[in-house]
Amino acid sequence: MDLFRKKLAVLDLTHGGIPIAIKLAALGNDVSGVDVYGTVDQVLLGELEEKYGIRCSKTPLPLSEFDLLVAPVHLDPAYPMLSKARSEGKTVLSHHEAIGKILQDDPELSDIRIVEITGVKAKTSTASLLADMLSRRFEVVLHTSRGLEAWKEGVPFLIHRGLSITPGSILTAIEKSLKAGIRPEFFIFEISIGGTGTADLGILTTLSPDYGIANNTSLASDAKLQLILNAKPGSTLLLNAGAEKALETAKGSWAKVLTFKDPFYAESHVKMSEVPDFVLETEAGTAKLSAAQDSSAAQDSSAAQDSSATQKSSITPELSAAREPSTPSEPSTTPGASGSTLYFLRRGDELFSAALRPGYNSSAYRTAFVAASAAALELGVEQKAVVSVLEEFRGLSGRMQEKELNGVALVDNSNSGMDILSAEKALEYALLKKKDEKKGSIILVLGEEASQVCEGLPPVSVQGFVDKFGAKCRHIILVGERMTAVAAKNASYAGSLPEGLLKASELAGTEDIILSSVKCFR
Repeated sequence: MDLFRKKLAVLDLTHGGIPIAIKLAALGNDVSGVDVYGTVDQVLLGELEEKYGIRCSKTPLPLSEFDLLVAPVHLDPAYPMLSKARSEGKTVLSHHEAIGKILQDDPELSDIRIVEITGVKAKTSTASLLADMLSRRFEVVLHTSRGLEAWKEGVPFLIHRGLSITPGSILTAIEKSLKAGIRPEFFIFEISIGGTGTADLGILTTLSPDYGIANNTSLASDAKLQLILNAKPGSTLLLNAGAEKALETAKGSWAKVLTFKDPFYAESHVKMSEVPDFVLETEAGTAKLSAAQDSSAAQDSSAAQDSSATQKSSITPELSAAREPSTPSEPSTTPGASGSTLYFLRRGDELFSAALRPGYNSSAYRTAFVAASAAALELGVEQKAVVSVLEEFRGLSGRMQEKELNGVALVDNSNSGMDILSAEKALEYALLKKKDEKKGSIILVLGEEASQVCEGLPPVSVQGFVDKFGAKCRHIILVGERMTAVAAKNASYAGSLPEGLLKASELAGTEDIILSSVKCFR
């Protein structure tokens, strides 16, 4: 179905519906926008009508007025317009499908390859590592929850901050990149809950832990299968070999299907008849320096805190400057436990090994390491470039990075994808660090800065966490308004992540560990 001269309604202007409505109107459609949640400012709704001719409503509109609806996969199926459309057999496109149809014939994208990455875990890390790897040969624009970045020769430059990873934000990301005069050879998009069907390479990181969407009437894992179901003929799918539902769905795909073994999945999750194409094995302990690292060994003590762009680090001044200032000041990365060695195999043959740097919890990145490496090799990046990126990598801010905060060890696990399982794993890591390094006690900063970040962090889950693990921490600082409902003997409250870190810094001694696990935009 083409999207031209149709009468259509775009449901949910809060979660990426506005750029979809604007683009559909620009393509010659008669568009109405429905503010399902009533959260869009009336002034903005007025601007949409005045500037783009988009009629907006905060209440359901008569279904008879429209040829089709465009609705997000997470919308409650009981919403009146959606429920009636399905009962009458009227076409309903997901936001993902609408984006796919909009982009498939866009002449501005005809010579640009697209990578889409979806899943529950490791999306941002996989996308960021892949962007670094691809940029060693190609010009790349990366859109993740960290921001919109242009990558060239291992160095990222911030184009824009503040976009969500809803499918509608893809339109905004493309527009802002092209308006900035940046025309990459690759676009890499981190996408929530599915794929649009425009990808030349689609990556599924994980399908677990699964969770309910659409008022708990369906599972997120089923929605993420759009990456496979919408895949265009001739494209490539790189799937987690432990995601059996995805592998079964892919059997009918016209795309080339490749798999990788997720180190976090138990052996029993991978059937012998489905041997993964790519496997990553790790060896813990002090890693032997590569030739590239060895040549600069004399500078390693200062290099750990050097974010100069000439160093081609994964953390650069442009990104550091773009981050919101914290109180106290943004902690500096410091070396931590010894690194590990990675061994990368393709269909049983070892392709390369890589010695990782210290200063972050490398085990938290294993899914990203294997997925990004496999994707980069498939897209034509040389092995030595892949190894170089892995060996230079220092972790992403807020994703199990070891830092120092006013002289106190900090395990930074605060990011938009943080959930209660991630908090448990982070605490487990901090407890091991405490034991191995003979540290004092743990000060935990836990909660959310914004409840709308990917469904927020449910207070009931936090209460369960505190009840089960709270005694392992000397003090817990609960962040966010909703966390005031959580009760604990050794807890206090903070309104934001910076405030929580400030309180933790005041409480902690030099031998303690601060563990930061707050769901936030970063």
